[in-house]
Amino acid sequence: MRPPRYRFPDQVRSTTRSIASRMVRDGSVAQTPEDLEAWIAERAEVRTALETGGYGTQFTAHDLLPLLHVFIGQEGGSVPTAAAAEAPSPPSSRRWWVGALILLVIAVLIFALAREVLPQT
Repeated sequence: MRPPRYRFPDQVRSTTRSIASRMVRDGSVAQTPEDLEAWIAERAEVRTALETGGYGTQFTAHDLLPLLHVFIGQEGGSVPTAAAAEAPSPPSSRRWWVGALILLVIAVLIFALAREVLPQT
């Protein structure tokens, strides 16, 4: 989890603290910025309070999520670990084929050089 990049106004912090409390109580903690964005969109009173504090113009759910996770932890809820939140993606098959092609070219070059350097019997 990355630290907050933005210093939130007190109104936003208190609204986020109440969001954390409700999420822990309901047992549905936002794990991603998209989850948080959807949760906020469903609750007009929360969205209005956050928008008054700059949500959507000065910061987004991506910025707010680390603060929310801090408050969720303070409420006793479970927060995703950094490893789970930022798990590396598997390499693409295209990347694999490019690597295999490079290795093949190197092998052919080594074979060609070895034929020229080694004496023929």
